[in-house]
Amino acid sequence: MVKILTLAVALAAVALLVPAGSAEDRKPEKSPHAAALELVFQKAAERIRAVDRENWWHDTEERAWLVRRPFSPGVIDSTHLFVVTYQVAGKKAAAWNVDTRAGKVEEQPNP
Repeated sequence: MVKILTLAVALAAVALLVPAGSAEDRKPEKSPHAAALELVFQKAAERIRAVDRENWWHDTEERAWLVRRPFSPGVIDSTHLFVVTYQVAGKKAAAWNVDTRAGKVEEQPNP
């Protein structure tokens, strides 16, 4: 019984030595979807403005950014492949194929 009590006290002492909040201090993993959006924002800013002809400073139209993988990873590794779509007022304004590994952004042709 004394050995168990001694072990419990020793474990409690070790717990006090671990810096408090160390798990909370770690930054969360960056979303790969957010990385795809960032690439589009960086590389296609002029095109975004060209397809959004509204007065984006004052209008009340909804803007939506949709990000998805074109297919699930498997035989072809699609881990870094995304399709980013920009919608204004519920209508597709433009879409891009994005490869976050290569840093490539290629606009899809309009159907």
